[in-house]
Amino acid sequence: MRRFFLGLLLALLAAILAGLAADRFVRCRWEHSDGWIIRMGEVSDPVPVDSSEEGQWNTVRRQISVQILTGIQKGLWRQIEVEHLAGSALELRPGRRYILMRDTFDDGSELYSVSDVFRMPHVVGMLVFTGAMLMACAGAAGLRALLGLLLSLAVLLFGYVPALLRGVAPVPFAVLTAAAVSACTICLVVRRRRYRPVAFLGALGGALAASLTGALMVRLWQLTGLAGEGGALLASTFPDLPLRGFLLAAVIIGSIGAVMDVAISVTSALAEIGDYADSLDAGALWRSGLGVGREVLGSMINTLILAYLGSSLPLTVLIASAGPTWRGILNDPAVAEELARSLAGTVGLLLTVPITTAVCVWWIRGRRHP
Repeated sequence: MRRFFLGLLLALLAAILAGLAADRFVRCRWEHSDGWIIRMGEVSDPVPVDSSEEGQWNTVRRQISVQILTGIQKGLWRQIEVEHLAGSALELRPGRRYILMRDTFDDGSELYSVSDVFRMPHVVGMLVFTGAMLMACAGAAGLRALLGLLLSLAVLLFGYVPALLRGVAPVPFAVLTAAAVSACTICLVVRRRRYRPVAFLGALGGALAASLTGALMVRLWQLTGLAGEGGALLASTFPDLPLRGFLLAAVIIGSIGAVMDVAISVTSALAEIGDYADSLDAGALWRSGLGVGREVLGSMINTLILAYLGSSLPLTVLIASAGPTWRGILNDPAVAEELARSLAGTVGLLLTVPITTAVCVWWIRGRRHP
């Protein structure tokens, strides 16, 4: 108990220091000539803006006093008139920090607007707090898990995404990326080195099963990838990108975490059994692996489906508000794309168990009888 509270205290201290460091770093490196970080002072009541154009967005004006925190005017207080949409969710609170933007038009007039809250120090602090708590509660295993997560994000954000923008085929490269992510995570998480290839092959087999299932559904259902969130915007911005390939790549990337978790769980359980029960034959090991897999699948499939549902919750609410029939819901392309992701990931999880078990049984018997 004492160790937990000490870890909590250290995590809070690390989060505060990281937030302060991020705040100072961003404000010192701020170079936007038409944008500033500000501290909000007094805020007047909103005044509606008269618009003669039909269909114009309803906007309001406010008189605000702000303290400039970046640039050559750092430290100065100014009175500024800003405009924003009526009913905007961004609430201006005195004492809070925001990002102020300026638009300059051809006639020399200027328009100021508060674009967003300056939340980066709080985000960095929360990330550091979570990572520190993970290491404090799980020790070296938590550190390895955190390193595996950072490596996975680095592979995806700095390897896979830039490659997609360069025109690389999304599905084959998604499989290679899933293999790289699995290799990094398994090398850091699985303690027994001799069983790491088993977990890797099991995770890769599950990812391939998910991709093949997704490809079959995309082909049979004639999905285009345009109905999902951001699909139409991506197509209009980059018209040459293959959106069907992006849909399949999303299935592979979205399922690799759960697939890898199942593969590692089955491998670890069979490794324990194989190391301490040398008398078990291949049939007993096979039944043990399937039994462990059934226990893990019950929660992992639930986790995967709820994760997909949570990510598409706004779309679900919009569809439910329209009051459609079940036939209309199941035939809707946006729903079909989410179902394709969920079902392909589920099939990948289901097949990960026998694939990993078969590889592990073969691996253990090969070590016993070289």
